[in-house]
Amino acid sequence: MPEWHVPVPEPMPDYVTLIIKKRLEEIFNETPRRLLERETLPNYLPKRRWFAAKQARIEEIRLHATVSLEHSGHSLLLSELEVKHGQGSERYQLPLAFLGEDEQSNPLPQQLAMARVRRFHEVGLLTDAVTLDAFTLAVLEGMQLGSVVPYEQGEVHFLPTAAFADLTLPEHPEIVQQSAEQSNSSIIINHQLVLKLFRRLEPGIHPEAEIGSYLTERGFTHTVPLYGVVTRLEEGTTQTLMILQGYIDNQGDAWSWTRSKLERAIREAVADEDRGHEPREEDRYGAFEELEEFATTLGRRLGELHMVLAMPSDDPAFAPEVADSSHVENWTQRVTQRVEEALDLLKQHKSSADEAEQQLADTILNRRDALMASIKMMAEMAEGSLITRIHGDLHLGQVLVAHDDAYIIDFEGEPARPLEERRAKDSPLRDVAGMLRSFDYAYAKVEEARPGENEVVDSNTATGHAVVEQYLLRGRQAFLNAYWQATLEMPHEWKKASGAAAAVDLFVLEKTAYEIAYEAANRPAWLGVPLRGLAAIIEQLSPGEPHE
Repeated sequence: MPEWHVPVPEPMPDYVTLIIKKRLEEIFNETPRRLLERETLPNYLPKRRWFAAKQARIEEIRLHATVSLEHSGHSLLLSELEVKHGQGSERYQLPLAFLGEDEQSNPLPQQLAMARVRRFHEVGLLTDAVTLDAFTLAVLEGMQLGSVVPYEQGEVHFLPTAAFADLTLPEHPEIVQQSAEQSNSSIIINHQLVLKLFRRLEPGIHPEAEIGSYLTERGFTHTVPLYGVVTRLEEGTTQTLMILQGYIDNQGDAWSWTRSKLERAIREAVADEDRGHEPREEDRYGAFEELEEFATTLGRRLGELHMVLAMPSDDPAFAPEVADSSHVENWTQRVTQRVEEALDLLKQHKSSADEAEQQLADTILNRRDALMASIKMMAEMAEGSLITRIHGDLHLGQVLVAHDDAYIIDFEGEPARPLEERRAKDSPLRDVAGMLRSFDYAYAKVEEARPGENEVVDSNTATGHAVVEQYLLRGRQAFLNAYWQATLEMPHEWKKASGAAAAVDLFVLEKTAYEIAYEAANRPAWLGVPLRGLAAIIEQLSPGEPHE
């Protein structure tokens, strides 16, 4: 489907009917609760994008209520689910609301409804409360009041930041729910704010709330400011439920923007060629120049972000450190494990690849020993890197393009990793490596477009290929040059002169290995992208030497 296509959430094929007398909380009574836990939710959850264990066999679901909120005549329940399955257990946030028959004009609350509710003569639907304006307004009201709402096991806290006091919102703000389901749920408020509700919950401090607050307090303007947090405090443990951030009016994320501009650059080059102009390597087309300028901007903004995160801090969670032998050992073990997993999966899946990719796989597997030996050497050369908080899951999709500038967003780290790991400090160059790999993905997907798949541009011409290759080289270099310039004052203590290059190489290898494992398991058709990236790393290896 085209990138602008928004899939409609898959609705339930049929509803069970829950009988209550008066209040919505009665769905937690024995009979309706049993119907929800045993019949409704086992069918509902696998249809949701945010439910991570779609392939696992659900063994048990337990529904937990936290607090009841009221707004605009709606009863709203901040509820959570504990799901036990063959791979373990997880906890999810699923706010609930009653949708009366006379309110069923908006399709989204109906699409995300899970059961029918009968209350005396009134019939309606039990739906995801996030789909109702009343839910957003209730959260805003709680933030304005700085509310603390007690419940049986603890309290829910609405915690505005200092920046919230400077906000001016109309009495009836425009509220736009996002119809495309994601791993979390976002709601746009008056084109000023975004309310982000975390679906999968873990005890502890959430990195996006934590880093958002830190960057806002220190005046870093090229991310979204944090205006508030909703937390649940239970038995001394804090859990982040929602965050309220600023809204950035944007031109799209950098992934879509980059691919669009690259396609335009190819069209411009082809049109020039059709007019009889022989393309030269030094030619730069309008879109090409925009791409290179943006790569420079992106490198500078990432460098500025890392400089803020490298500032001295009394907070142990943000105080910079310097990589010592223990970090070297950790990197060596972590990257080794990633690469071994990738190579084992590559061996299993290479038979399903095309002939060219099979040859690449064979070349990689034949150099396995040299590749594994290079990991420890690169890690040792990277000793002395500054260790700070980082983005942790940086790619072009985590950057918004606004007024031709770059805004870095989504600091929650890899959602599948444990919260403690996502909050851990690491070398900032791990973010740099993630962005370099994302460049490869964007350009590879443009170059791989086949006639019929992309009616706008066919890059499978000599001219199209030349533009892609040219920008891959120049764009990466522009990004790196700007980054190094912006971080000249970063106090790394490299033990080797080539420590920075070795660190980038190490983390590029780690990211590429992760991509191979991910694509083999989830998107085999994309496996060629990281496969070519790993083959390029292999080509640069001299026997027993890391690549530089």
